[in-house]
Amino acid sequence: MKSNSFKWCVSWLTVISIVLGVSIVHVEIVFAAALSSLSDTQSSVKVSTLSDHTVQFVTPTGLSAGQGISITFPSNYATGTFAIANFDLATSTSATCSGFTDALIQSGAASGLTWGVTQATATVYITSGTAVIPANRCVQIQIGSNATSSANGATQITNPTTPGSYAITVIAGPDSGSITQNIITDDTVVISATVQQSITFTISTTTIYFGNLGSGAAKFASSTNTSGDATETIAHTLGVSTNASTGYTLTVRGQTLTSQQSSSNTITAMGSSAASSTPGTEQFGIRATVSGGTGATVDATYSAATSYGYDATATTSAVFATGSGATNTSTYSIRYVANIGGTTEAGTYVASVVYVAAANY
Repeated sequence: MKSNSFKWCVSWLTVISIVLGVSIVHVEIVFAAALSSLSDTQSSVKVSTLSDHTVQFVTPTGLSAGQGISITFPSNYATGTFAIANFDLATSTSATCSGFTDALIQSGAASGLTWGVTQATATVYITSGTAVIPANRCVQIQIGSNATSSANGATQITNPTTPGSYAITVIAGPDSGSITQNIITDDTVVISATVQQSITFTISTTTIYFGNLGSGAAKFASSTNTSGDATETIAHTLGVSTNASTGYTLTVRGQTLTSQQSSSNTITAMGSSAASSTPGTEQFGIRATVSGGTGATVDATYSAATSYGYDATATTSAVFATGSGATNTSTYSIRYVANIGGTTEAGTYVASVVYVAAANY
């Protein structure tokens, strides 16, 4: 009897050990962890305002094939109409949230390495087919017009109508966490400033000389030679600069060379059509070139390379040059020519030429 009892005990111990052995082999323990480096960068935190969302987090455990990510917004947010173009999923190669690589996504269920994306009310679900995310990787999910990987996102999420703190829940595989967002009445600071209108206008000298005029050769005005010059020279310069968005207009006004002895005796102005200098014929004319600045144009009357013109009078201004927009200093180099005929009346001739620069604000 003792022998049978011993065998019975041994048999039961054997069964128990086998059962226990089988149970130990199949026990799996999975520990959930807290997501880290959680953030949600919104394009606006103003109440009732459409906003993009850039959600980032580091998953300590990672995601295995078949697992997924969910982002649940409080009911105060209005998530709008679902469209796959409004979502981007990307991962980095480390726990540092930079250097992201976009993952393949599609609407609905996952397919192989392409993640599936769906939305149910306030929750966005992103599920894996065979794709995995290793442990300690940063994950980025963009929602709204900032999603550009597969197409340009169009639908944004509307912020709550009431200011306050709101918790967004994120679950990634076995890991989870939350992001607290603070919605405020207005997130925009209105800044005003005034840029004062400005224009500068300079004339390098206001006294120039022709000296004695003769019918046999042209004379050119000079600011340094009281006898004038026999060859063309720059008599003076004009400088114009402005911050006017539509530029400026430079005009000229003044009587042609006129005798101080008799105002009826004048040297004929060359007119609005530029003409060459012709000794022996009465002529008074101006030619100009411009350098520096932007958008400056000399009027055709005064811009010919070897010709001159003058179509202003003592009471009538003529357009001399224009600027098309705001500019740094444009420098106009001015040349004056005078010719007389054999019967031009003797006397001292003077001309007061007035230049005016006006900004077009």
